[in-house]
Amino acid sequence: MRLKWMLILSFVAFFAACSQTVSAPSDEGSSVVESSSSKKSVSSSSKTGKSSSSVADDKKSSAKETSKSSSSKANSKSSSSVKSSSSSAEEPEDSCVGEPGNPWSGTTAKNFACGAGTKLSPYIILTAEQLAKLSFAIGANDADYQGKYFKLGADIVLNEGKNIDEKGALIADSTKLHKWTPIGNSSVSFTGSFDGDGHTVSGMFINTTSTHNGLFGNSSGTVQNVTVEDSWVYGGDYTAGVIGNLIGPGVLKRAVNKASVVGIGVATGGVVGHYQTKCCDNTGTIENVENEGFVSGKNNTGGIIGSVSETVISFARNRAEIIGVNGVGGIIGSSGYKTTLSDAINQGNVTGKEQVAGIAGYFGYRFSCSNAKQAVLRMVSNNGKITGTVYVAGLVGKNDCSKNSDLANRGNIIGTKYIAGLLGYVVNSSTEMAYNTGSIFGDIYIGGIIGYNQEGVTSSAYSTGKVDGDSLVGLMIGYNYNTTMADYYYLEQGEQEPFGLNNGGGVATPKTADEMKSDDFAELLGDDFVYDSGLNDGYPVLKWEKE
Repeated sequence: MRLKWMLILSFVAFFAACSQTVSAPSDEGSSVVESSSSKKSVSSSSKTGKSSSSVADDKKSSAKETSKSSSSKANSKSSSSVKSSSSSAEEPEDSCVGEPGNPWSGTTAKNFACGAGTKLSPYIILTAEQLAKLSFAIGANDADYQGKYFKLGADIVLNEGKNIDEKGALIADSTKLHKWTPIGNSSVSFTGSFDGDGHTVSGMFINTTSTHNGLFGNSSGTVQNVTVEDSWVYGGDYTAGVIGNLIGPGVLKRAVNKASVVGIGVATGGVVGHYQTKCCDNTGTIENVENEGFVSGKNNTGGIIGSVSETVISFARNRAEIIGVNGVGGIIGSSGYKTTLSDAINQGNVTGKEQVAGIAGYFGYRFSCSNAKQAVLRMVSNNGKITGTVYVAGLVGKNDCSKNSDLANRGNIIGTKYIAGLLGYVVNSSTEMAYNTGSIFGDIYIGGIIGYNQEGVTSSAYSTGKVDGDSLVGLMIGYNYNTTMADYYYLEQGEQEPFGLNNGGGVATPKTADEMKSDDFAELLGDDFVYDSGLNDGYPVLKWEKE
């Protein structure tokens, strides 16, 4: 009897133990969301013994990094886990399908790697075929994909091998390259949010005479965190490496162009071809943008953007050669009213015919000037050589209706008429906290700071560069008319005068090199200047240049 009860108790204990489940503790707030396509495939965890969440413990261990390792490439044939760019603890994880890293086959995927197209669960793009699906869906104006969220989970290769050389020339056999169709076109714009997540798109090949060219042809949404490299873009109006046409109030942030861009129409840019404003006051945003690719165009050609108005542009850098005809700039080709440009540096050589400069060929507003329409230019500098004929300068070739401050030029400037270290031709504008150390060469209206200055206010400026010309040549201003000046200083250079002709108020004071290379001189210029013997050959620099 005792044996019988012992056997019964043993079986009860055994079945009780078997009915219990033991689960490992999960990360707080994390969840895994599978796409419909991934449910049909065998999960990577079944092959490797690892849970999908272990592949995506944080943002940096997403498909961006796993795609770069050989083991993750093998696992990606089934599925891999990718987290969204949101840092929220509630963000989902998706089990994705697609093998990243392979060159484009020229075909279009039927589905994205995973995701639902929402902010917390964006559509993930791992392959070139999936990127081509985005282009096809937007081009077809598919309502199911407009206004949605997309994110790169890996670097995308559209054509393998070396496509351009160090000078930006196309060296690949164009007959063997897959042609890229931009995301968005002249009829349809991308309206969603695209996050490159720090990845690159390489090998892009565009060769057409049509308009709206780039990785994105037309966008009114948000594009960010992406680099286009080793690519060739040749097209008509609105051509660029990243976005051909950006429609207000569209946004572009943290984008780099390393593609060669050749435009045969209007508005050619390294990063953006044209910013299109919609009436009224739809101010767009372009920030943290860089160009390292050769850019060649006709009218309105810029290292960052060809033409723009009603836009705020901040932290822009150009390091490549820019060539155009009219309205050519290292940063902006030509801008309209209510444009604000700040913290911009040009280091590339810029060549054109009229309105050519290191920062903007034309900047401001050509018609009636008012505070409501005034453009703003601040914290900009040029180090490149600038060459043109008329309206040629280190910073702005032709300048109307703008407020300018914290300006610097170190590049040499060569032209014929309205040539200057900072501003070639200025009307209805104010200019303060500025300096030039570059050499200036031209024929008429030639100045170290301004070539032709009319009806404005200028103050706190100095020039040390050589200024050479035939008529109306001044170490500070070539021709000054009805303009108020204060705190103007120039480096003594024999008997050369500070003004070619001064028909306005104010004077300029000569200084020796030793006097200029001192703390006292920096204090004389104002709080925006600082002295550092190790910078700018010992001449004062602007505070923002040291920050």
